[in-house]
Amino acid sequence: MNIRLIVLLISCLILTSCRQSEKSKEMMKQAMDVYLRAELNDDIKIDSSLAQTNKALEYDDKNLNALNHKAILLFRKKDSKGLNQLADQLFVLTGKPLYLGQKGMYLELEGKTQEAKEYYSRAIEKYKEYLRTDTLNFDLMLEYVGVLEASGDSLNADKILVDMKKMDFEDYQIEMIDLYKEQVVSKEQLIKYWKGEIEYDQIGEK
Repeated sequence: MNIRLIVLLISCLILTSCRQSEKSKEMMKQAMDVYLRAELNDDIKIDSSLAQTNKALEYDDKNLNALNHKAILLFRKKDSKGLNQLADQLFVLTGKPLYLGQKGMYLELEGKTQEAKEYYSRAIEKYKEYLRTDTLNFDLMLEYVGVLEASGDSLNADKILVDMKKMDFEDYQIEMIDLYKEQVVSKEQLIKYWKGEIEYDQIGEK
């Protein structure tokens, strides 16, 4: 094939990809605008935002902002099947153990305790593997703490938080560790929302 033609084809593909990405971002802006409109009924906001988010993903199925926002919307709709599929998609896309832990929680919400334990264990092993070589990754360690707590291992979660305060982190990061217990949303609150015992806006209230 002519080299000029190959270059032209590659250039067209790159241009199309950039346009698709920009269109996806534009759709996500509309999705967020709808979601944040206080005057709308919650169900209308959620469904309208989800429709726009799905459109954004049609243009770019690797748009992480769209995928993570979709997870919030599906959680609000209590769509466990959709959440499990999305967690799988996000893990394949990013390789982050966070999404294995999230799937563990979604399975637990469905009452699938044994499967949930398996996903929590997979997530924990991945965190251990990553942290052997990336020992000062603050965000990764906080994620690890969250997954440990979700799995029911508060003892090790607390130990890691104590150890983190002795590490060479910035002052603002140490402050985040100090405030972690006050600011983190507990699994118990998420379960209460899922069961209809509290409203979504009450999640995080102490």
